[in-house]
Amino acid sequence: MRNVYPLFEGNRILKKEMLWSLRDYSFAHIQLEYQEYGQGFLRGCDVRAEDGVLTVAPGLVKCGRFICLLTEETKVSYEAMNRMQYLKLRVMTDSSSADYICYQMEFVLDMLDSKEENEFELCRFHLREGARLRDAYTGFRDLETEYDTVNRLESDWGGLGGWSVDPVITRCFGESILSGEGGSAEDCQFAYFCLNCAGALPQGMLQRYLARRVNGGAGINGGAGRKDGGMSRKEMYRAMCRIVDEVGGGGKKEKRGGGWRGIWVD
Repeated sequence: MRNVYPLFEGNRILKKEMLWSLRDYSFAHIQLEYQEYGQGFLRGCDVRAEDGVLTVAPGLVKCGRFICLLTEETKVSYEAMNRMQYLKLRVMTDSSSADYICYQMEFVLDMLDSKEENEFELCRFHLREGARLRDAYTGFRDLETEYDTVNRLESDWGGLGGWSVDPVITRCFGESILSGEGGSAEDCQFAYFCLNCAGALPQGMLQRYLARRVNGGAGINGGAGRKDGGMSRKEMYRAMCRIVDEVGGGGKKEKRGGGWRGIWVD
């Protein structure tokens, strides 16, 4: 097995074999890097809400075994519908040519919660008449605000080993933990990992941390959220909310006798 690297120097001829090497290395590198990741958004694809327009930043998406590149910003018009709307990436595959496979991608606004196999949800929102859609959040619990807010809780992100949650959620979680005063060393270490991770966290790592932290190792609600006994995205978010409340101000802490005890204020 050989690896051929072209030398880009003066008086060198760039032969067709060299061009083939450049082609093969570029595709092979990105395929190898994400071969163990689940389907969904992998990098970038941030959403910005402006007056009547959603702007999606460039990014990477995994569809089947292929990595699709979104190299330019995409703009999608929207309006108040007084009902939930879903921003989805639709990937159409054309394999009619013997020379290549074409992946045609487009962002669409849909009123249906269900998705086809070739569709990936990026966000959802319920915009009321006369209101303004926002993509900034005042705190971790604000991520779940029902109306007039870009909701990322069910975004289809792929992580190492399978599906994952939107990095916006885990980064907001990390910032909330570090801004609180009651986090343990484990909480702080996990928070730094959330902030340092370039893409989505591995779902298994996040689930094990939340299960151990919230229920002493057991799944949330006995693991009823998914058929495989694991947590759903929404259950993960609720578990993170509980930790943020405990660490960052769900109540005051008072020292009694042998240690610290929490006083929860409802």
